Amino acid sequence: MQAPRTSRASLVKGSSRSPGNAPAQQALIAHWQGIVKSLDSFLSTLKANHVPPFLVRKVFTQIFSFINVQLFNSLLLRRECCSFSNGEYVKAGLAELEHWCYKATDEVVIFIPD
Repeated sequence: MQAPRTSRASLVKGSSRSPGNAPAQQALIAHWQGIVKSLDSFLSTLKANHVPPFLVRKVFTQIFSFINVQLFNSLLLRRECCSFSNGEYVKAGLAELEHWCYKATDEVVIFIPD
């Protein structure tokens, strides 16, 4: 995974907390939000079809293992991925995924029938 080239330079130039940098950060995080949206949709489908929670956890464990391998391989095999700006991009994306996991964990725990 590599940050889009057009937005990456503007992210590094300014402080990540500066108000003028918000559009650049939103552009960078949009790819990760697409992944989160797909995960949300898949989780909703599993819940709607009454898939047992233990199986839901197993499926998502496999999905996140795949994401882990893909990110790791991209970092190892592509030199252009080894940069500060790409590190910030990956860090922000992983924070999005972590936030989704906490939210989804609550939903799955609530979803467990008594």
